[in-house]
Amino acid sequence: MKLTKCLEEHRDELLTSWVEAVFQSYPKKAAPFLHNNPDPFTNPVASMVREAAAALLKALEGEDVAIETVKDALDRFIKIRAVQDFTPSQAMGVIYLLKPLLRKIVLPTATKGSALKEYLELESRVDTLALLSFDMYVKDRDTVAEIRIKEIRSQYSQLKRWAQQLNAQAPLGEFVGCGNQTCGNE
Repeated sequence: MKLTKCLEEHRDELLTSWVEAVFQSYPKKAAPFLHNNPDPFTNPVASMVREAAAALLKALEGEDVAIETVKDALDRFIKIRAVQDFTPSQAMGVIYLLKPLLRKIVLPTATKGSALKEYLELESRVDTLALLSFDMYVKDRDTVAEIRIKEIRSQYSQLKRWAQQLNAQAPLGEFVGCGNQTCGNE
């Protein structure tokens, strides 16, 4: 049996198992909500995980190999994890959660004939997805860091303006302000 046919036959099982494994990577309190609430408006994380996993499986099957489609699907997976409290290995691990599932579900069929070579190529494509997602993760984390830095600078500027206004309004000696003023009981 051709590997693509095997993947096609087991797509739903792989998708369900992979999404389940991703949900299990979340804290125990969040996992039930992710499982039990299919509404994309109240549970956008679960919805985006399902959509991204389905698109990536299709790409791995060779059904849709346009790089932009793959990047968009990876982007949905990785952006979610980049803004959450996951370590880089936990964030990137969602891609590698697919490998044991492929070995369990697809590999037994692939051991016959030339399908083993195709299977090894499939695992290499999973590794390529992981490397691509790592680049995306780093870029997303850099963006989050830049946003935080801008926010801190903005808060600092606002606090500095308020302090200067308070200092300008306070009579000398009552407020120890910032700047080069001499304050004291003169």
